Amino acid sequence: MEQILQHTTFRINTPRVVHQTIDGETIIIDFENGAYFSADGVGAVIWEQVANKASVNDMVHALTQRYAGDSAEIKQGVEQFLFELQREVLIVPLDDTPSTPPVDSMTPGPNLTECPMFQAPSLHKYTDMQDLLLLDPIHEVDEQGWPIRKDAPSE
Repeated sequence: MEQILQHTTFRINTPRVVHQTIDGETIIIDFENGAYFSADGVGAVIWEQVANKASVNDMVHALTQRYAGDSAEIKQGVEQFLFELQREVLIVPLDDTPSTPPVDSMTPGPNLTECPMFQAPSLHKYTDMQDLLLLDPIHEVDEQGWPIRKDAPSE
C-alpha cells in the first residue's frame, strides 16, 4: 500500500461518482464502470469526512475522538480505506492540498465506556448491475424505451 500523507485532502471524483448516505450506510455509484459500492459504520464516517474535504490527519483525529481504540490502528484503518477508494478511482487528491502539514493535534483515545470500539472500515464492491448502470437511457434504447437496449436480442 502506498503511503498516504497525513496532510493530504481528497475529494469525491464527481461527476463520475455519485453517493447517498441512508441510515448510516453510504451507497456509491461509479457511472464510468457501472460498479456500485457500499460502506457503513466507520467507512460511511470516513466518506463523509472526504465529502467535507477533511485532511487525512483530521479524519484520524476525528475518529480517535469518536471511537475507542489504538490511534495507530485507527490511522492504519483510515489509510487502508482511503487507498481502496483511490484504487477504485472514487476519490482523487485535491489540487489545492496544503504543501505543509497541519500541526498534529491528535489526543489520546477516548474512554472505552463512552465510545464504540473502532472497527476497520471495508468497502464492498458490486458489479451485478453494470450493464444497467452503464446504459445511456437517452441514446442507447430501442423504441420500447429504457431499459431495453437497441442491440438487445428480441424475444
